[in-house]
Amino acid sequence: MILERLMASRTASSSVVSKWVPLAAICFGNFVIGTGTLIVPGMLPALADGLRVSLPVAGQLITAFAFTVCVGAPLLAAVTSRIERRTLLVTTQLLFFAGHAAAALLSDFVPMLGARIVTAVGAALFTAQAAATSTLLVLPEERGRAIAFAFLGWSIASVIGMPLGAYVGETYGWRTGFALVAAAALAAAGAVRIGLPAGLRTAPMNFAMWRKLFGHPIILLVVAVTAIQSSAQNTVFFYLVPGMKAFVDATPATVSALLAAFGIAGVVGNAFVGQLADRHGAATLVLWAMLAMLAGHLLWPWSAGSLPVLALSIVVWGLGCFATNSAQQARLAGLSPAHAPVSLALNTSAVYLGHAVGAAAGGALLVGVLGPSAFASLTVLSVPLFLLAIGLSIYAARRCRTIRNP
Repeated sequence: MILERLMASRTASSSVVSKWVPLAAICFGNFVIGTGTLIVPGMLPALADGLRVSLPVAGQLITAFAFTVCVGAPLLAAVTSRIERRTLLVTTQLLFFAGHAAAALLSDFVPMLGARIVTAVGAALFTAQAAATSTLLVLPEERGRAIAFAFLGWSIASVIGMPLGAYVGETYGWRTGFALVAAAALAAAGAVRIGLPAGLRTAPMNFAMWRKLFGHPIILLVVAVTAIQSSAQNTVFFYLVPGMKAFVDATPATVSALLAAFGIAGVVGNAFVGQLADRHGAATLVLWAMLAMLAGHLLWPWSAGSLPVLALSIVVWGLGCFATNSAQQARLAGLSPAHAPVSLALNTSAVYLGHAVGAAAGGALLVGVLGPSAFASLTVLSVPLFLLAIGLSIYAARRCRTIRNP
């Protein structure tokens, strides 16, 4: 009897290890993708100087990257749907490596823009397909936790990516920042190749699947929530570093500390989603997370001249930032598991649409305007968008309950 219990315990332990090792590899891959995405906003002032362009023009590197992912995520998901998942995810990390290695060698804005667009193709594929792949590794009742764990890499990237970009850009130059991401992408390719089992496949995407997806009103409403809330926060997010300098004359060390605080709050918020998503429902957690972000943005204009208020704004915002994305992915996977590869790709597209819209809208508001008042005014755009996203999310949740319980 004792021997049987020991054998059962070892079998269960082996099952847990075999499940979480590939998820850890996916998590690390997402960390690299997140770092590569966030390092440019952190290095934006240094990049603008190095490429001899203005800050709003340098911000187009963010917009172009985001727009490429926005358009590419669903299209590339369809084109690559027949490719075995491990092969696909390894290839995307190698593409990410090549793009950042090239960026470290460039000196002019237009070639740099091209390098960021090529790099964005890797991000467009990895984030969505990593989330969809994680659902293949666990039981249905564990999907929310698995997706949150896979997305934890993005949250950790927020602790390191932007602070690293800000510090490295100011101290060692932006070329070093790109070179570090290139090395990390190469390591992530190896981790995914070793950690993920071979033979993982999703259902091929065809016209019928897309038609069913676009005929699913709740999925489309949830994706719209992602696009709107992403637009809201990124109106300010991509200008955090110059905003901090304008508000409190922040040194590189202070900027890095504030960005790290934002990222740590993001990790904490994402961890709560991982623990609570399967228990309380993803829609409820999305609402809590968006309310936290709204509170942070309401504090932002009052941060000028006050480091404590600035820190509070950033931490409260950070608690909801990455938690929202994880909860939205779990929400979509739960609404229709069969559509997960497509709906999660579309959700990734919506996230990066928000990156593009937010960066462009914030940049347009800052053109020709200097000083703290310009950065404080960014919430004139973000707060109404958050309110719209919250209202739409509540409406989608009610529609979902009505359909399930007519």
